[in-house]
Amino acid sequence: MLTCLCCGKQETEKVLLKDIVYFNKLVSANRCQTCQSRLEPLANEATCLGCCRIKQDENDWCLDCIKWKKAYPDYPFSHTALFQYNSFLKEWLENFKYKGDYRLAKLFDQELTDYFNAKNQKNKKCIPIPISQASMELRGFNQVEELLTSAGIAFYPALVHTGTGKKQSSKNRKERMESDQPFKLDENYCQQLKNKQVILIDDVYTTGRTLFHAAELLRQVDVSTTETFSIAR
Repeated sequence: MLTCLCCGKQETEKVLLKDIVYFNKLVSANRCQTCQSRLEPLANEATCLGCCRIKQDENDWCLDCIKWKKAYPDYPFSHTALFQYNSFLKEWLENFKYKGDYRLAKLFDQELTDYFNAKNQKNKKCIPIPISQASMELRGFNQVEELLTSAGIAFYPALVHTGTGKKQSSKNRKERMESDQPFKLDENYCQQLKNKQVILIDDVYTTGRTLFHAAELLRQVDVSTTETFSIAR
């Protein structure tokens, strides 16, 4: 019996014949079919090559990414997002991140495990986006770190948040884009990351400003490649 983490509904998990025949590992998705249907996966959508935003026209790159390419001409950025940000994910994030419903860290365990344990990802170093000290004192946890911990994904807390201004969620688009560098590198991790492939991880990609700030710092320690990842775009 599955109990949905989002709505509390209980329903019987469906086991397919192919899972029995091929001894496939059965893992609960932690959500009912109704809540599952509210998610909008990006995997089968036509998306921007840079940020995974659903295409608005025939161009390979969205207008935001064209601007980022001009600002960072030698940075071959690549972002992966699992789902389109919608009312369901807004509600999930509100309850998990801001209201502190810690159980909701488990909601995407399977997707995170599948992605980060894939053969082409296993040797890459995962680096979560940090939160400010004020947010840590208020919330008690870094939501990105908890998502990774819940899914059993090892990570390197190589970035430290030094900003003292407004939260990103309270800023308008112009304020986000013009925000100053809010992070610094933890020197204890610099040598460990040199010449390594890294993946920066956040909960939601909005303008990309946060991830580009983080990528700027990692490139200073000569990582070999930098990718970015988020639950939602």
